[in-house]
Amino acid sequence: MEKLNIKGKEMKNKEFNALLSSSSISAIGDGIRTLLVPLIILYITGSSFIFGLIVSIEFLVWIVSTGFTGYVIDKTNRVSNLVYSNLIMAIIMGCVSLSYFIANSYFIYFLIMAIIGVSIGESFFNPASFSLLPDIVHENLDKHNALLSMSVNASLIGGYLIAGFGFHIVLWGYLFGIDAISFLISSVIIYLGLKGYAKFEKVKKIHLLRDTKDAWSFIKNERLILYTIIFGVFFNLTLSGFIVVIPTIAVKYTSSSSFSLSFFYIAELIGMIVGGSLILGKKRKSKLLNYLAIGSIGEGCVMLFTSLTLLSPTGVLILFMVTLLFLKGLFSETINIPYSVWYQKLVPRNVRAKVNNFKDLILTLPTVIGLPLMGYLLDCYSNWLILFIFGFFAIMTSIIEYLILSKVFKENSYSSVM
Repeated sequence: MEKLNIKGKEMKNKEFNALLSSSSISAIGDGIRTLLVPLIILYITGSSFIFGLIVSIEFLVWIVSTGFTGYVIDKTNRVSNLVYSNLIMAIIMGCVSLSYFIANSYFIYFLIMAIIGVSIGESFFNPASFSLLPDIVHENLDKHNALLSMSVNASLIGGYLIAGFGFHIVLWGYLFGIDAISFLISSVIIYLGLKGYAKFEKVKKIHLLRDTKDAWSFIKNERLILYTIIFGVFFNLTLSGFIVVIPTIAVKYTSSSSFSLSFFYIAELIGMIVGGSLILGKKRKSKLLNYLAIGSIGEGCVMLFTSLTLLSPTGVLILFMVTLLFLKGLFSETINIPYSVWYQKLVPRNVRAKVNNFKDLILTLPTVIGLPLMGYLLDCYSNWLILFIFGFFAIMTSIIEYLILSKVFKENSYSSVM
């Protein structure tokens, strides 16, 4: 690693910029796909339950794949994982695009398979990017995470605008083609920008049993990490249903679902950008734990007030939803940044991807339950009452988490992650 350190900060900035650019470009395609998939499924099936079930299957596949990707990423070349995962996802979405034109009757099946395939690809890309960042940027991790998140969210807005305005006037095959191209460009940028760093990535032999024991031993002994996972389970169980709630409201409660859903998602992303800017500011006035508390309690309040919004007229409902989703995005980002910094600073390099994957795997299990559960409840019961109950329990969970983590911080020395 001596050669890498000689170039110092300039080299690290180049590598971070490559990671930033590639993530931002692929996010344009992510935005298109994120908006199109729920609209297409809800239009074809007309059921929130079926949509929630399909997304739940996607998460189940992700759980299976993420169970072993952490081992691969911690012991292999992370840059290669980023390049090849993007390349494979480009091929997958390219097939979806072509199927629309040459095998239209099977298009929905290609789309479902692509949802699963991209989920597997992201189970390699996301932890590899997460694990690599603290090794190419050693200082101000909170600000670099915030900058990366803000850039990605800005690109997602572009994707949502393309999909929202193009849903009725552009053939879906072309839109998914843009998604495929974004993955391809991202792969090229990573290869060109990080190939110098890739030479210093060491490939080690995977010891499945020993590596698993090391990762779980770290989680068990690091109380801050352990408690964030425990409370994350309850938090995700109550709020993961938002994935189903937002498109359901757009389809059931508005006259132009594609435009409404686009504006909903864009409002949330703008909120996330504003939230990231609070972290990115030169002088952060509050501890990361306080940001976490504000964000988690705030998200619960958004779910609670969303329930009351459903009782208002359509025009007012859209305005209220845009406002609430802006706040949801802001609160979401104030949750994500503390988590990212804690896991990147406290977890050693040799188990970082595994620990992060184990955390994501555990937190995905309540999401798998919450998605079809929320879809079923929305189809069968009063929508506003269901959202009110879930929001209330999310707020209670967040308050208890803050009190316990405050005690953990007092009993341990966490000055580097405050």
